[in-house]
Amino acid sequence: MDPVLAGSLAYALGIRTGLEHFLPVQVWIGALGLGAILTFAAWKKEWSRDFYIGLFLVCIFCAGTSRGTVEKTAAQRMAQQLGRTGRFTGRVVPGSIREGRHGNSSFLLEEQKGRIRVFVQKSGRFRPGAGIVQVTGVLKPVDGFFNPGMQDPEVGAAIRKEGGRIQTVGKCCRFLSRDPSWMDQIQTVGNKLRRQLRCSMGNADSALLEGMMLGGSSQIEPETLQMFQRCGLSHLLSVSGSHVALLMGLFTGAVQYFRIPRKAVVPFGVLLLSGYAVLCGLRASVCRAVILGAGVLLGKAGRRRAKGTAFLGLAAILLLSWNPWWCRDPGFQLSFTAALGLMTLRKPVSEKLDVFLPRPVAGGLSVPISAQLLSLPFLVIHFHTLSLVSLLANVLLVPVLSLCVTGSAIGAILGSLGLILPGRPVLAVVSQLMGFALWGGEKLAQLPGTHLVTGQVPLWGWPLYFLLIGAVLEKGWFQPFRPRLRRGTILAAGFGLGALVAFCQFCPQAFTVYFLDVGQGDCAVVITPEREIIVVDTGGLPGRYDTGERILVPFLRWLGADRVDLLILSHGHLDHAGGAAALSRWFPIYSVALPPDLWPSAPDLAREEEIPTKEVAIMQQVKQFGQLNKIVYKMQTNQKICKKGSIIQIVEAPTIQKKGGEKNENSAIVRVSCGAGSVLFTGDAPAEGELAAARWPIGSDVLKVSHHGSRTSSSEGFLAAVSPRLAVISSGRENRFGHPHPEILERLERFHIPCARTDRGGAIKVVFDGSGPVWYNYRWQRDFF
Repeated sequence: MDPVLAGSLAYALGIRTGLEHFLPVQVWIGALGLGAILTFAAWKKEWSRDFYIGLFLVCIFCAGTSRGTVEKTAAQRMAQQLGRTGRFTGRVVPGSIREGRHGNSSFLLEEQKGRIRVFVQKSGRFRPGAGIVQVTGVLKPVDGFFNPGMQDPEVGAAIRKEGGRIQTVGKCCRFLSRDPSWMDQIQTVGNKLRRQLRCSMGNADSALLEGMMLGGSSQIEPETLQMFQRCGLSHLLSVSGSHVALLMGLFTGAVQYFRIPRKAVVPFGVLLLSGYAVLCGLRASVCRAVILGAGVLLGKAGRRRAKGTAFLGLAAILLLSWNPWWCRDPGFQLSFTAALGLMTLRKPVSEKLDVFLPRPVAGGLSVPISAQLLSLPFLVIHFHTLSLVSLLANVLLVPVLSLCVTGSAIGAILGSLGLILPGRPVLAVVSQLMGFALWGGEKLAQLPGTHLVTGQVPLWGWPLYFLLIGAVLEKGWFQPFRPRLRRGTILAAGFGLGALVAFCQFCPQAFTVYFLDVGQGDCAVVITPEREIIVVDTGGLPGRYDTGERILVPFLRWLGADRVDLLILSHGHLDHAGGAAALSRWFPIYSVALPPDLWPSAPDLAREEEIPTKEVAIMQQVKQFGQLNKIVYKMQTNQKICKKGSIIQIVEAPTIQKKGGEKNENSAIVRVSCGAGSVLFTGDAPAEGELAAARWPIGSDVLKVSHHGSRTSSSEGFLAAVSPRLAVISSGRENRFGHPHPEILERLERFHIPCARTDRGGAIKVVFDGSGPVWYNYRWQRDFF
């Protein structure tokens, strides 16, 4: 292995160790000094090269731990200001402005100690833009959701250098200066390019091309995003090496056309690459690609070619020194491992494929295969899913989509320069070509078995994977002159991985219930010993944040689930049914149980003034996937649905909704029992509905407290009838309703019922191990998940 590349791996490992603060920085600095002395002594006495390199790697590791240990997150630097009202001054981060409805907006403020996300309600005359802004408000900690299968909010904030959030009004924000910075001016160029795309093609095509050209997927339609993920093309929406290569190609063409002098090529090229990195938000993958692109420019100018792996290692050291938290960024990890795979494995992969395939085909397939071989572990660790048509999609669609990106860049640049006449036809052709590529992607995504959910893979499985890859490709120890070692390793690693898969499939599964942290909403996932998956409500939040897409689907992938056996919706409120549509897009749902008030046709629902339009749209989608060869249960009081090893009892399913009444009155109460364990789900049922349910035998081990802990529910008579050993409250942190209300908490304490809350502990895991329910929270006890 190249020494610089090995040094970068040691440095990254040191950074990761230092961020955990195992030891004081003085210890690591002392170890670094001792290692430097030993390295110098080894060099003077001409000891063996391997020993010398080993000492060098130890020094690099200690340097990384020192850098990681001294790093403070923005949240740590702002800790003393949390909960206090203050004035915060800084520049608006380019590209961070989001305009909402009803005059609301949000933006990132680049303060001295870090970034602050500012939410402005009732903006009035204040309109966020380029310049220096002073904001007055209470600084609160960064918020998020703590669930398995998704990134820790605190880690994500550290990566983005965010230290807190402020919710304020327009009159508490004022501009101190409207002079744009050089980054604002670059962002203005990007906005002009975006306007040209939006003026020349439809919203869907322009949003997709913006994402592929400048990065980001927030404006792309969910169906298109799903197609990209199923086909393994998501890397096109995260600007990386292929985008920089296209930019370099355009720059080379411009250099030749305009006959730019050789001495000016490098400065112009570096400026162009730096500006592109700013346009794309200075993400880790962009910076990596830009550094490598600058290295190529410098090599051509000096008529020398640097070793790719050495330059990749140098780029990793530079970027981690700038932002140590990038070592935990999935984009950073995937970008570097894919680039390393291309540099080190493309040739051996092509040679192996040459035996079975024609050389042009083997050469084409070797590119995506080599990139994915090293990045596959990180794909599984972070996303728990793999695309089985990724190779085919990358070979067939990436060239077409790359041509679309190139054409859109040319057309947008021409339009921005005022050359609309030649620019618009180019963009029109790109739009047609994009339609063809999307059609092909949809056909590939519709093929059966295109999506493999992997779940969690034990860490000891990855050394076996890398041993298998090295043995098959004859890399490292497994040279052709060691055939017995190679064959033995292939057999042993293959057997070990097979045993790992068998263990994950057939290991005992206890009756377990997960209450997910979805903010002010309800979502629970039940797993039976027969590995049946029952989802009770799906959460939901106003705005663009889809709890089904962002929380429930990643969690089910983390579990390793490939289907949902039963979906139960207690009622049609957004905070309970908002994620159902996204769930149906990603997982086959074998059966659905709906309360009676969700059964009328959509036109009938739409005529009910008290039901919001958004909920009607959600229910239309629920009815559509409920009619596609699935069992649909119309809930009835005291109805029982029997699965393999569990019984779902509809304790109460009200049938009449009072005119102008609250829809919470139509919330079903459901009891799920398996063996000796039982859980009672109450949705948002009020006290009257709970007391009606109490006429049935509803004793349960676990009670999901109704209506997020509202004082209108959980009466003393109902608690006495249920007699739970644990109460779970699902509510949002600092929600505007004040849930859970103090009266409910006092009542639970009076009945000696322990209470687990998602607003404090994140996701709650309840395991029935034979002796009773044992519960854990994800925020503080994630080792038990």
